[in-house]
Order: sequence, then structure tokens, then C-alpha cells
Amino acid sequence: MTTHGDETAANRPGGTGGQPLSSGSGVSADELRAQFQEQGRPGLAESRRRDLRQARWTYAALAGLVAVVCLVLIVVRLAQGDAAGVWVATYAVGVALGGWGFVLARIGHTRWAMMVTCIGAALAGLGDSPAFR
Repeated sequence: MTTHGDETAANRPGGTGGQPLSSGSGVSADELRAQFQEQGRPGLAESRRRDLRQARWTYAALAGLVAVVCLVLIVVRLAQGDAAGVWVATYAVGVALGGWGFVLARIGHTRWAMMVTCIGAALAGLGDSPAFR
């Protein structure tokens, strides 16, 4: 049975003999990157990127849906002959917040996008309340 101090350099990961890999050791950055990527789970970084991309698209789609629904509600209510009033403003703010949520989601600010989109949807719900009919 050997102790940690008795191991040879060939038995250690990377064959470095336990010495730190620095720029002075003659190992290039590409070799260091390759050694690092061999450690742990190789698909972890790609899985994380895929999950983040999926979250951005999901929040962007939700924000776009809120904006389109608000626009459709404005058109439908005006076509029914409802007088323009506060409900138009609440729907218009819902459209604006939905659009802003879409932009935020596309640039990666998914938490802000979800918050802005929820506020826009809540305003659309308020504009559809009986008080504004």
C-alpha cells in the first residue's frame, strides 16, 4: 500500500507529478483546456447551454403571446363597439410590457422577462374586468 507521497508522476492525473500547470511549465492553454474538459462530466457545459437557450425561447414565446393577446383584445373590443377608455391603456401597457419581456428574454435576462411579462398579463386581466366595460 502506498501513500500519496509515494505515488509516481506517471500514476497521477495528467502525469505532472503533482506540480501545478502554469504558463512556465511548457503546457499550452489548449492542452490545459483539453485536460480540464476531460475531468468531470463532459456534457455538463453543453447541457447547461441547452437549458439556458430553452429558457430564453420559452420566456420569449410567453412574452410574445401576452403581447399578441393584448393586441387581439384591443381589436376585438373596439370592433364590438366598446368606447375607448381606461381598458385601452391597460391593454396597451400589456402590449408594451409583453414586448419588453420578449426583448429581455432574448438577451438572456429571463428573471426580468418573466416579471415584466406577468405584470403585463395582470394589467390585461385588469383591463378585462367588469369595472372597465
